[in-house]
Amino acid sequence: MSELRSRAIGELEPSIAIVGSGPAGCYTAQMLRKRWAAAQIVVFERLPVPYGLLRYGVSPDHQGTKAVARQFDRLFTDGGVHLIGNVEVGKHVSIDQLQDAFDIVVVAAGLGADRPLPGVDGDGVYGAGQIMRWFNSHPDEHSFTPHFGATTTIIGNGNVAVDVLRLLAKHRDSFTGSDLDPQRIDQQPSRIHVVGRSSASAAKFDSVMIRELADIDDAVFDVDAVDDTGHTDKKIKAKIEALLDLTTGRAVPPTSRVHVSFHFGWTPESIESNPTGRTLSLVDTESRQASKVIETDSVVTAVGFGHGLRHEIDRTHLESNLADLDSGLLDSGLYCSGWFRRGPTGGIPANRLDAKTVCARIVADVETGAITPAKIGLQALAADLHPDTVDFAGWRRIDATEVTRPAHGRCRTKVSDIATMLDLARTVTDQRITPKHVENPTTDAVGHKEER
Repeated sequence: MSELRSRAIGELEPSIAIVGSGPAGCYTAQMLRKRWAAAQIVVFERLPVPYGLLRYGVSPDHQGTKAVARQFDRLFTDGGVHLIGNVEVGKHVSIDQLQDAFDIVVVAAGLGADRPLPGVDGDGVYGAGQIMRWFNSHPDEHSFTPHFGATTTIIGNGNVAVDVLRLLAKHRDSFTGSDLDPQRIDQQPSRIHVVGRSSASAAKFDSVMIRELADIDDAVFDVDAVDDTGHTDKKIKAKIEALLDLTTGRAVPPTSRVHVSFHFGWTPESIESNPTGRTLSLVDTESRQASKVIETDSVVTAVGFGHGLRHEIDRTHLESNLADLDSGLLDSGLYCSGWFRRGPTGGIPANRLDAKTVCARIVADVETGAITPAKIGLQALAADLHPDTVDFAGWRRIDATEVTRPAHGRCRTKVSDIATMLDLARTVTDQRITPKHVENPTTDAVGHKEER
């Protein structure tokens, strides 16, 4: 008797759908697989390629961080977890459909929209999330081209702001081993301002991110308003020391290619176009009395993320009177993890801890009888899925193409448009999802046996 049929008559192995294949979704799948070795676990991803934030949010020159993808690969090759790519939940299938088909649904879809900055918008103003997606060759930004000009201003004091700064400031020959498309650095500004509302001691970036900037040996850095006295917190002291070492503790290059200025304690108020570019007006955050302006060609806002993408699932619409966000519960059998649960804070390690919390709640709900496994999972949904889904074998064909054609010292050349991804993912026999392809947890979603 098949695994799916045995579940239908009462075997306590739940069917599980996870929305999103980024770190939050993959860590959730990993932990649930450890608990239920035979459960059907299906990860739905709106793009034809997996790994979300890992592939498209982590900076392209941080390949060590991206290497965790190899751990997630094993979920799909050895762990019997199904990947269903190119399916956007909220557009192609609904949360209700997933709940009808699966015992457990976990939404780990992240938050993709840049949070707007009031008063600072219009032409030449870009969100840092969009810029990082563009640097990472995200298909959503396939037709997008920012224009930075000679001077750009980054608003924000977090790690994403420093990522954008580093990618704009690094010498174009310094990206060996990355997966950055060389065309993304055809235009690099010679003047960069970094503006933050908070003081240097309260900035959100990590000291190691500032230390990394010191490797840009043909850049000049200066910083204002650094209070380097009286700090006892180790993390604050490390940030201050990193900034001071960057600006006063290194030799000034004989010729500089880029000049970077940090402005702490200034709040952006407005931006106006002028005949030569844009004027960004700032006011002192603390006193609200002092002011200054920065003449700039472009602005990148790095002030956080939120809802706002097309067809995006709104968490508030899913919360019932049973909801307990601390444990990830939205409704009976419906859970959330990662940024979708806690908001846009923390990186990949935080998502792992988050998955652990949510999985503990899921396991407890099954073990206490709050959830009774009975639904057959993907087999019940197969007829509702469009024919252009991409399984893990399809992703591996895309991946193989990317890593076998690198140029300019890169580790891969990313495919950046959906149509090409789908062409690469298709098999010769063009197999489709049918019920017979999902009866065995060691067979992927379109019938390909994974090697053990």
